[in-house]
Amino acid sequence: TVGYKTLKIDKIKQHQQREAHKNAQTQELEVSSKSQPRWIDTQSKQRSKHQEAIENLIITSIFTCQMDHSLNSFSSLCSLLEKNGVKVLPAEVSGVSYRNADAALSFLQNVSLFLHEELIEKISKSWMMDESTSRTTQKSLIVYVRYLDNYEPKTSYYCLLDLDGDGTAQNIVDSISWMWRKDDIDPRKTCWFASDNASTFTGVHNGVVEKLRQKFDAEWIQGSPCAAHTFALVGSQAAYTLTDDNKLGPISPSVSKLESSISKIYNYFSRSSSRQAKLKNWQRFLEQQELRFKRLFDIRWSCIRDSIRPIIENIQPGSQALFIVLEEISSDWTCSNADRESARELRKQLLCDDLLFLIHFHHDLHECVLGPVTKLLQNDDFSYLELMKLINEKKNMLQKWIEQQPPVWGPSLSNYIEASKKNLYGLFKIEPADRKKLSQECFDHIGRLLRELDRRFKKCPLRENLSILFDPNYLKDHKDIVDQPTYGRSELNYVREKYKNLPSFDATAVQAEWELIKIPLAEYLKTSVGQTRKYFWKSFILLKESVNEQFAEQFKNILMLLSVYLLSASNSAECERGFSAANHVQTNGRSRLMIETLDVLLNVRLLLPDDVRSERCQFVASKAFDSWNDYEYKRRYNRTKLLIDIEDDYEPATQKRRPVQKRKIIPSDSNKIQQKKKKTTAIKCANRCGRVIASDDPQQVNAIQCCHQNEFYEWVEDNCSRWLCNTCRIELGVSTDSTSWFCDDCADMHSADEDDDGDK
Repeated sequence: TVGYKTLKIDKIKQHQQREAHKNAQTQELEVSSKSQPRWIDTQSKQRSKHQEAIENLIITSIFTCQMDHSLNSFSSLCSLLEKNGVKVLPAEVSGVSYRNADAALSFLQNVSLFLHEELIEKISKSWMMDESTSRTTQKSLIVYVRYLDNYEPKTSYYCLLDLDGDGTAQNIVDSISWMWRKDDIDPRKTCWFASDNASTFTGVHNGVVEKLRQKFDAEWIQGSPCAAHTFALVGSQAAYTLTDDNKLGPISPSVSKLESSISKIYNYFSRSSSRQAKLKNWQRFLEQQELRFKRLFDIRWSCIRDSIRPIIENIQPGSQALFIVLEEISSDWTCSNADRESARELRKQLLCDDLLFLIHFHHDLHECVLGPVTKLLQNDDFSYLELMKLINEKKNMLQKWIEQQPPVWGPSLSNYIEASKKNLYGLFKIEPADRKKLSQECFDHIGRLLRELDRRFKKCPLRENLSILFDPNYLKDHKDIVDQPTYGRSELNYVREKYKNLPSFDATAVQAEWELIKIPLAEYLKTSVGQTRKYFWKSFILLKESVNEQFAEQFKNILMLLSVYLLSASNSAECERGFSAANHVQTNGRSRLMIETLDVLLNVRLLLPDDVRSERCQFVASKAFDSWNDYEYKRRYNRTKLLIDIEDDYEPATQKRRPVQKRKIIPSDSNKIQQKKKKTTAIKCANRCGRVIASDDPQQVNAIQCCHQNEFYEWVEDNCSRWLCNTCRIELGVSTDSTSWFCDDCADMHSADEDDDGDK
C-alpha cells in the first residue's frame, strides 16, 4: 500500500508525544538496568496478539457453521464477542476488515482444507456414497469414507461432488475418478463400495461398481448394498400386489385403507389444539400415557410402527380415549356442525371390524417380526451373521402364522379377536366384517413379505466367510474350536482367492499366518469375556504388539484381510445423515448456496463437532491460521500486525494511489509542436536503485548531483541533472562535498578526456 511507511513513521512520532511514552521513559530511568525490550521481542509480541485475535475470528466462524447460522450473522457475532471482552481485531485496521461474510467463508475454507487433508492421511479402502437432489434441484453426490484408526473402524464425511445435473452411472464414475486424482488416492486399494439399492450403483452390467471394476482393473471391489435401505424396500414393496407376470401392480386395498385411516387420525388432531387438549384430559383420567399421534411419511416405511403404536394404546379396552373423545365431540352441541360431523364420520370409520382387524395385525407384524430387525439395523456396527440369523427366525415365525389352521396370529390380533366376538370392543359397538376375507388379505401380505425377504436378503459368501474368520461375536460363540487345525481353512481359501490380486497381498503366506494366529486368538477369547465387539480386535493387536514388536510385519497378510472385514460397511445410513445435515444448512432461505460452498460448510460441521472451547478446536484454528496466512496469499495482516500502540477507535486516512502521468500520444510531423521542457520536482536515483528523490523529502536532503562542481569540469553539459540518492551515496562511500562523482554518461566522457591528455 502506497504511503504505508509514512504512516508507520507518523504513528511513531505521535507515540512520542503521548503520556504513555513519557511515563515509560520515566520508569526506565528508575530501573537500574535502563534497558528497553528489543524491537524483535516487541514485534513478536504484537504479532502473537494479532494472531490470537484472528484465531478468535476463526473459532467464531466455526461456531457459526456448527449452529447452521448464516454467514451474514458473523459480523454481529463478532461485535457481541467484542462487547463481552473477547479479543478480536478492530472492525477496520488500515482499510482491512475481517468481520464480513467473505472473511468468514475464507476462514472456513482454510479450516475445511486442513480437516480434509487430515482425513486423507487416515483413509484406506472403503467408500460409501449416495446421490441426491438439493433444494435448488442440483444433482450432487455425497461421499463418506470408512477407515481404520488403530484397527478401530470409523466413518467420516469426505466431500460433496457436483454432478452438473447428470446422475448417470458414467458421470458418477468420472466424478469419483476426478476426486481420487485430486487427492492423490490409489483407487486399486479400494475394497468396498457401499450405497443404497439404486440400480445406478448396483447394476450388474452398467452400475457404478461394475464400471469401477472395469476402469481400474480391480475385480476385488465389492458392492455393499445398504441393509437398512434393503429392509425398507422389503416392507414398502410388500404393500403392492403382483400382476400375472410377477410385476408390481397397484397397492393392496387393505394397506391403502390402513394408511388412509392413520393419516386421517393424525390430521384430525394435529390441526386443533382444543381436540388435543380433550384427548390429553381423557388420557390423564384413564391413567394412560400422553401419546401423540404421529404423521405417516411416504418415504419412511419404518415409521408406520411409530404411527400405529399410539393408536393401539388409545383403543384398547379400558383405555379407549380415542373413541371417547370422538363420541364426546360428535354429541357436543357447543361445537360447530362441521366438527360434529367430522368426528362422527371418523368414529364410524374406526369402529369397523375390517380396520380394527388390520390395525392389530400390522401392530403384531411390526412389534413381533419387523421391529427387532429395524432396531438392529439402526446400529451402524452389527454382525452380518446375526442379522441373517434374525431374519431367518422372523421368516420361520411368519411361516407358522399362516401354515396352521385355524391360523395362529400375534398377541394383539388374538386378543382383539377374542374380545370382539359379540361385536363389541370394550364399551363400543363395532360394525362386523368378513373375517375370512380379512385373514386372506393378511395371508397375501405375509406371502409378499416373505417373497421380498428371500429376494433381497440373499446370502453373500464373501461376507459370510469373512465373518466366520473375524466376527468377534461368532468367535466368542465358537471359542472352543477356534484353535482346531481345520477351523477357518475353507473360508480362508475362498477369501484369499477373491483378493489374490490385491496389491501387497500374498495369497500363499496368509495360510501359514492364519495357522499361527489361531492359537493366541483362542487364548485371548477365553479371557476377554467382557470385551465389546467394536474394540475386540484393537485390544488384541495392541496386546500382541506390546510383547512382539514384529507382530504387524509377521502377520501383515492376515491383518490385511482383517482390515478388509473391518472396513466392510453394513449400511450407508451415514449418507442419509449427511443429507439431513445438508438440509439444515441449505434451508429455503439459503437455497442459493452453491455445491462448493455447501461442501466447505459440511466439512466443518461434520468433521469438527467438538466444542469451540476444546483443545481440538483451538488446534484446528491455529492450523487454519497458518494456511490462511500463507505467504502466497499476500495477506495485509503481514503489514497491519506491525502497527504499534494503535487505538481501538483509530480510523486511518484513506490511502490513495500515487497519480501516474499517462504516456502522451506522439504527434504527427504535420502538427508537431515543440513542448517546453518542464522542470521536474522528483527524479529517480542515477544508481538505478529505484528510489525517487524529491526536494520536499526529509530523507533526501543530503543527496548530491552529478558534477555539481562545474567550475572544475567545464566540459560537463549544463543540462546534466543526474542525482545520487542519500542511501546510495552512503553505500558507495561518497561524501556530500565530493568533486569526483559522475553519473554513467559523464563518467565515460571524463575517461575519454583523460586519455586525450595522456596522448599529449
